[in-house]
This record gives sequence, C-alpha cells and structure tokens, in this order.
Amino acid sequence: MADDAQPLLARAGNVLFRWRSVTPLPALLLLAPLVARSRGAPPLGPAWAWTALALAVGAVGEAVRAWTIGLAPDGTSGQNEVLIADVLSTAGPYRHVRNPLYVGNLLLVASLALAAHAGAVALGALAFFALQYAAIVAAEEAFLAAKFSDAYARYRAAVPRWLPRLSPARADRAPLSFRPARALRKEHNPAAAWLLGVAALAAWDAFTVGEPTRTPVTAMAAVALAWLGVKAWKHRWLAGGFAADLSRRWRALRAR
Repeated sequence: MADDAQPLLARAGNVLFRWRSVTPLPALLLLAPLVARSRGAPPLGPAWAWTALALAVGAVGEAVRAWTIGLAPDGTSGQNEVLIADVLSTAGPYRHVRNPLYVGNLLLVASLALAAHAGAVALGALAFFALQYAAIVAAEEAFLAAKFSDAYARYRAAVPRWLPRLSPARADRAPLSFRPARALRKEHNPAAAWLLGVAALAAWDAFTVGEPTRTPVTAMAAVALAWLGVKAWKHRWLAGGFAADLSRRWRALRAR
C-alpha cells in the first residue's frame, strides 16, 4: 500500500470504528434481496446440515470473542466508540493473532452466510467486512504504534494480523484471569444477534418449503428470553434499575 494511502485509510478507520456496531445495517439491506432469493431448499444437502454447520462455525467465533473479552484488561478499546489503550494487549488470544475480535466477527459473518446458503451473499458480506476491517485495523495499528512504539513493533513482528499462529507468542505481561461475568456482560448482544439470525434463516427456509417452523421459532424465543434475562441481571432491573437503564440509553442515543 502506498504511503500516502495509509493515513487516509486510517482516518476512514477511525470513523468506521466509532460506528462499527451499525455499519452492517446498510450491507444487510443491500444483501436482503439475495438472501430472500436463496430461501428454501439449499442447492446441496439438507437445510439442517447447513444450519448445523453455521452454528458450529459461529460457536467458534463466539468462543474467540468471549475469550478475548473475558481476558481483556480494563482501559482498552473493547466495545467503546473511540480508540483507547492504557496497556498493550499481548496475552491470551493476542498471543496467536493481533485482531482476535475481528477474527471472531468474520467467523460469525461466515456462519450467517452458511445459514443463508447463497454464494453471492457470502461474497458480498466478505467484501464489505474486509474493506471495513482493513480501515479499522489501519487506524488501530497507527494508534498503537504511536503510543507503544518499540513494544508494539516487537509484538507486531511476532504475531500475525489475521491468520492465527498455532504456537503462542511470548507475552510481555502476565494475563488476567478469565472473567466469565465480564464476557457475558459485554458479549450477550452479539451472541443473541447471531443466534437469532441463524434461527430466523432456518425458520424462513422451513416456511418457504412448507415444513414445520416450530423448532427455529422456539429457539428464537428462547434466545430472546435469555437475552432479556442477561439484561435484567446486568442492569439490576429487578432491583429498581429499569428506569435508570432506559434513561441512560436515551441520553446515549441523543449524544450521538
């Protein structure tokens, strides 16, 4: 990549980083007609096999994301809207790949593409996220290089950007203990969205070919109830925190 293109890519990445939770929506709208056209019996094999494969691939992606978030130290970007890093993350999944959260995201995208069983959808989604993550990673790498200098240069030389190394690289700092509660608090929204997406595509397939849709619809209801349960636990709804949570969300929406 030309030197003059990198700053432009990094600037675009800073914008995309802030809005990365909503940028998939335009892509979804563009791909929706292709998804609709692919509904029904898959071109190869039974529909349940595609759904099972989608769930397996997505489970790996969710495991990677949960591992990363559950071990991440406080003071790192995580799911924030701006780039921050009090420390350089080099432990846990970061010993295998520099961008484990995005690797997990790509596996979730692949999972939904498998559930959609449409080649054009898979290619379109891959192209969209490849461009977005190329820009975001450029912004993150520029930020980390400026803040951590030689330490980041050593880490960057030892750990690949996308294709995980099998043997872990040496970590410069001791890892934190895995915190399941932190992973659940931070990851329940993406996990629920992924599971609902796979179940909805399975129900759509079944409805299109005239098969019973009870199982996927029941799965969607179970996921929604579990998601609400985590929300209630996280924000202490049963202890009087429901109104405070709604107020906080409204203020955050207006601040955007």
